[in-house]
Amino acid sequence: MADKPVGRRSARGAKPAWAPRFLELLRQTANVRLSADGAGIDRGTAYHRRQRDADFAAAWAQAEADAVDVLEAEARRRALSVSDNLLMFLLKAHRPERFRETIRIDVRREAERIAAEFGIDAEAAIAEAERLVAEAGR
Repeated sequence: MADKPVGRRSARGAKPAWAPRFLELLRQTANVRLSADGAGIDRGTAYHRRQRDADFAAAWAQAEADAVDVLEAEARRRALSVSDNLLMFLLKAHRPERFRETIRIDVRREAERIAAEFGIDAEAAIAEAERLVAEAGR
């Protein structure tokens, strides 16, 4: 008896034979192309399946999250042992309220400065900006 081609379903509604291998490789690599190649499919097949199958999409998202967790753990290990830059990056990611770079702009003062530079009424310019933002949000 001949082997079934990779990606074929044996029963209606069953997951394709390649799906478990693809998901395991995605979990290991966080790379769709490598995972698809290792599962014997092209990546378009995987993307198409993800669009049509909510369970597969959820498993894909979980595999990616698992892969990123491993990367994060390795980044943390390296940050603690050799990299001040990586350490700061991780602190900014996990504690942005304390470590992010913050830029504060006093919008009213800046609007007044620009209005004075161009010889226009600051209040009218601010009102027009607010109108445009409201219109864009519709």
